[in-house]
Amino acid sequence: MAIIHYIRKAYRGMRVVYYQTARVYSHAVTTFKFHLNGVQFSSDFVGFGIPILDINMGGKFTIGKRFWFNSGKYHAMGGRQQQCYFVAAKGAEICIGDNVGVTSIAIICHNRISIGNNVKIGINTVIYDTDFHSLDARIRNQIPESIEGVRSKPVTIKDGAFIGGHTTILKGVTIGKNAIVGAGSVVFKDIPDEQVWAGNPAAYVKDNTYN
Repeated sequence: MAIIHYIRKAYRGMRVVYYQTARVYSHAVTTFKFHLNGVQFSSDFVGFGIPILDINMGGKFTIGKRFWFNSGKYHAMGGRQQQCYFVAAKGAEICIGDNVGVTSIAIICHNRISIGNNVKIGINTVIYDTDFHSLDARIRNQIPESIEGVRSKPVTIKDGAFIGGHTTILKGVTIGKNAIVGAGSVVFKDIPDEQVWAGNPAAYVKDNTYN
């Protein structure tokens, strides 16, 4: 039993060293990838794991101060964790404010996605400002498929919002100041300030009274 005790202590010590090393490595590699993709960012970000970035030369990605992200299966283990994806098409803009924290998020931007200050976004949440495919079957089913008529609308998440894990946020949505979105929700219409919404489709639950 004494041997097992020491093995456990050694293992836990190795984990501490691993995570400290991973943090330094993640920061260095992510900084390099940010520069390669033309991201405007503050050097005080904290990252665990490496994000995937695809920022078009004609796109834009800006990040405020104290950005925090977890990316990949070994960080913030909450189930279904993936690497963070940040994708901006030509002419698109992703804008993230100060003190924002995300885990295993996917942001796919063809228009504009804006995230305010002090926003927390839970694991495996996806934010899309586009339909990806035409809603007209005659166009969508062409061979090769045509992207004519594909619609995109800006997404705005205001200051202080809290988005529960595994949520899907669709095009044209505004999520209000200090609003809360329950885990697993599908949001396709605006959520007012200081309200709690949840479900598929997301619907009003109650006012956000902090209780």
